[in-house]
Amino acid sequence: MEPGLSSPIPVFLLTGFLGSGKTSLLNRMMVPGGPRTAVIVNEYGDVPIDNDLIEVDGNDMSFAETSTGCICCEPGNDIVSTLSRLSEAMDEGKTGRIERVVIETTGLADPAPIVNQMLLASPYRIAGRLFTLASVITTLDAVRGEATVEERIVGHKQLAFADRIALTKSDLLGHDAAERRSGLDALVARINPGARLIDVQDPLAQPELLLAPGAYAPAGGDIAAWLAAENPIVRAFAPRAKAPVDNLARHSGIYTKSMVMDGLVSPNELLAFIDILRRAAGKRLLRLKGLVALDDDPDRPILVHLVQDIFHPPIRLEAWPSNDRRTRLVLIADGIDETSLEKFLLTLQRKPQRKRA
Repeated sequence: MEPGLSSPIPVFLLTGFLGSGKTSLLNRMMVPGGPRTAVIVNEYGDVPIDNDLIEVDGNDMSFAETSTGCICCEPGNDIVSTLSRLSEAMDEGKTGRIERVVIETTGLADPAPIVNQMLLASPYRIAGRLFTLASVITTLDAVRGEATVEERIVGHKQLAFADRIALTKSDLLGHDAAERRSGLDALVARINPGARLIDVQDPLAQPELLLAPGAYAPAGGDIAAWLAAENPIVRAFAPRAKAPVDNLARHSGIYTKSMVMDGLVSPNELLAFIDILRRAAGKRLLRLKGLVALDDDPDRPILVHLVQDIFHPPIRLEAWPSNDRRTRLVLIADGIDETSLEKFLLTLQRKPQRKRA
C-alpha cells in the first residue's frame, strides 16, 4: 500500500543558521538508489536561489517545491500547510511514489513551532495522509558556529532541537583546528549532549546516514519549555509560558531584499559591488547569495555567497540551473537602513551608455 495511507511517511527537518551549508549537505545526503524523496526548500525572501542549486538524482526525487517566506511563522506557509500541499499533489498524480520528505528550512527558522506542529499533527492525517517527524538535522558551521549560537537565539534553538548534528566547514578551521574543534564539541555537549554529531567534512563521513530511519523524540528541560511556549492554547488564551532564554522575538530587525535584473554585469563591477557592501555592512549583512550573469561568459553564471564577514570564493557554474538566465540576488540584513540598501542595490544595474553625437 502507498506510504502515508497505512504507515506514516517520515519527515526529516533540515535546519541550521544562514550560510551553514544546508543546501550543500542536502545534495550530499541524497544518493542514487535511495528512497524516493520529496524535497521542499523554504527560503526567506521572495526570490528562490537555493532551489536552483539542488542537484538530486531525478530517479530518486519524485517532487521538489520551493516555498518563500518563513516556515516557522508565516500563516499558510507552516509545515502542516506544506505537507497538505504535498499530499494533494500526490493525489493529483503530480508526484511519483513518495517514501520520505526532506524539508530544508530557511536559516532564520525557529524550530520550536515547526516541531510543535509536527508532534501535534503526527497522530492525525494531513490531507488524507499520515506523516511523522523522523529527525531534526542541524548544520553547525565550524567557523562561525560558536559565535552564532551565542549571539543568535535562533541558532541556539536550532542546535538544541537537533537529534542529529552535521558539523560543516571543519576543513576551514586553520592552524588551530584541534583547539577550535574541542570548543565545538564542548558547545554541543553543553547545549545538546544527546545529539549525534557527524563531521561531514571527514573523508570517511557518510552524510546519507543522517537520513536513516528514526523517530524524533525531544529531550531536555529547555526543549520542553520552548514547546510549551508554542502550545496553541497557551498562545491564544493564557500568558506566554516562560522560555529558558530571553529575547525570543523571531526575526526582530531582520529583513530580506531581493533583486532580479536583466542584462550582464562585468567582473569588476561585481567585485566592487561586493567589496563596498562588505565594508559598509559588516556583520549586519547576514547573507548575500545569488546567481550573476557576467559579460565575460553569459552562459556560465557566477554563484556568489557572503555570510556576514566571510566571503566565499565565487563559483563559476557550468550552466544555468534553470531556464531563468537573469541575475538574481537575495540579501538578508539586520539593522541596515532599508532605503539606503535599496539604493545601493540599484548601482549594480548597468546604466545605458549615451550615444555620441
